[in-house]
Amino acid sequence: MSAGGSILVVDDDEDIRDILSLLLCSEGYEVDSARDGLDALDHLRAGEPPSVILLDMMMPRMDGEDFLTSIHDTPQYADIPVVLISGHHAAREKAAQLAAADCLVKPIDADELLSVVRKYVPNHPRMA
Repeated sequence: MSAGGSILVVDDDEDIRDILSLLLCSEGYEVDSARDGLDALDHLRAGEPPSVILLDMMMPRMDGEDFLTSIHDTPQYADIPVVLISGHHAAREKAAQLAAADCLVKPIDADELLSVVRKYVPNHPRMA
């Protein structure tokens, strides 16, 4: 893992992936992205686990709920904090139900995003 902490952004909307990645990279984080849950599983299998996963709930092929269930059932990934991202009004309740680490509701506020990420990547260089 990089000294700045790594983040996997999983969202089927390319614009959202790009915006989140640009913001997080500008703060010194190493960011990978995936377009859906299946793509995210491929990323996890191919490299070192990220410090945190930002996960959209509504995606084709494998949605956020199925992805979260899959990694919770896989010992080497079960401890990775997952922050759900959703535009749905009941997102926080769903995050608690799925044992997600946290939840961000769209539209995402940049300061809130960075605050949540810092909780799960505590050794970030800009925090020193």
